[in-house]
Amino acid sequence: MVNPFPESKILIIDDDLNLQSSLKRLLIKENFIVAVASEGMEALSLMEKFKPNCILLDLGMPYLNGKETLRMTKWLHPTSKIIIISGITELNNTTAKTWTDMGAFCFVPKPIKFEELLILIIQALESKTIEHESRQQF
Repeated sequence: MVNPFPESKILIIDDDLNLQSSLKRLLIKENFIVAVASEGMEALSLMEKFKPNCILLDLGMPYLNGKETLRMTKWLHPTSKIIIISGITELNNTTAKTWTDMGAFCFVPKPIKFEELLILIIQALESKTIEHESRQQF
């Protein structure tokens, strides 16, 4: 698959340094610009400078957890698309709907299948582009 959004900025927020590193490496190979943060407060301050188009957000982090990070991100950066990534083993429609109701684009359980994640990132960026274009028409 060819990345239709080269140079788009992706922020990975996860306290698992191995996963951070792996995702960063794979996303850079797909021509994304990638930044990483290990917890919510670090991510929020990084967002001001980095201005990500898409955010991969883990739920279980120290200090500021994923839920609070999601709320603050949607308040400070409402146009960023957020994909929740989590090790929750029992994903059901209610769980996924809870996160999308809070503003997440979608929910992806760990372990992550990179090809599936890449498709979701591209879909999130496409929806961001469509939203931006429809706002410009009015």
